[in-house]
Amino acid sequence: MYSIHDEEKVKEFLQEKSYPKFRYSQIENAIYKNFINNFDEIKTIPKDLREDLKKNFFFDSLKVESQVTSSNWQTTKILFKTSTWEFIESVIMRHLTWRVTLCVSCQAGCPMACSFCATWKLGLKKNLSFYEIVEQIYYAARLVDSEGSRLRNIVYMWMGEPMLNYDNVKKSIDFAASQKKFDLSNRRITVSTCWIVPWIKKFTKDFSQVSLAVSLHAPNDEIRKKIMPVDHTYPLKDLMNALDEYVDKTNKRIFYEYIMINWVNDNIKLAYELWELLKWRLAHVNFIPYNPWEWTASDWFKPTPRFIIEKFQDILKKFSIPSTIRATMWDDINAACWQLANKKVEKEEKKI
Repeated sequence: MYSIHDEEKVKEFLQEKSYPKFRYSQIENAIYKNFINNFDEIKTIPKDLREDLKKNFFFDSLKVESQVTSSNWQTTKILFKTSTWEFIESVIMRHLTWRVTLCVSCQAGCPMACSFCATWKLGLKKNLSFYEIVEQIYYAARLVDSEGSRLRNIVYMWMGEPMLNYDNVKKSIDFAASQKKFDLSNRRITVSTCWIVPWIKKFTKDFSQVSLAVSLHAPNDEIRKKIMPVDHTYPLKDLMNALDEYVDKTNKRIFYEYIMINWVNDNIKLAYELWELLKWRLAHVNFIPYNPWEWTASDWFKPTPRFIIEKFQDILKKFSIPSTIRATMWDDINAACWQLANKKVEKEEKKI
């Protein structure tokens, strides 16, 4: 069987069965505009076609294991189980401006071994197929639609490194941006990467309008190598050259993620190094308070005090580099990266 989200397979099937071409448009409209996720409910197509679809295609390869919403209703975290028994997560964020953002996973686990992140302890279980990524988007879009709102933004920055699953991520982005599917502007899609340099260059060619966020976390190679092993392969100089090419082609500002860890990367002198690195560049720095509840390799990591983060921000502001301090919207549901999946995996392992 094939996923109903595999447009090419559905069209091939319709042609083989001698159904008229317009049937696909009817199916497409029912699923992505009316959010029908049951073949029997697609009344715009004949019954024999509905029966044929049920025998050859499926809606869901992901099973919802749990769904938790924060007390202020702003954040919903969904834990999915794949058909091959891996666990992945998505998070819906409802901003006070009525903008709704979805963070999706692109891998089960992650191979990057960043010491401040919980996900890497699982290692890489598998790359998600394009339809497993699309199913996360569809589930969120349907849920948000039932609330009388609309999914406006997608960020590829939950579980996994998007550039290491490039083809499936690319296909899911094209899918999400299709006017007849989710109809999201490319400008409302952001891909966050640990800076796999060759793939950033390919990304620049393929997606000149999609936003790019980069996990920076330190302004020099010495610190970055300690907390992000990928720096040994792609040092800062190579990264910045690739990002300069992206900006030259797209004229788009890059978002630099900087997690603030006390006594690791929050010495005030590093704020000046950060300014030296980003001056004359189209940049926006997103300071992320370290979450002490994350299950990481470095249990001694502590969050940077707020006043030090604000000092970093003030220094950048003096040199006209915009920045924000990421708001924590999900403390009461343990929505730091991959926490629910960790708990679920621990429970499953105890059964074995």
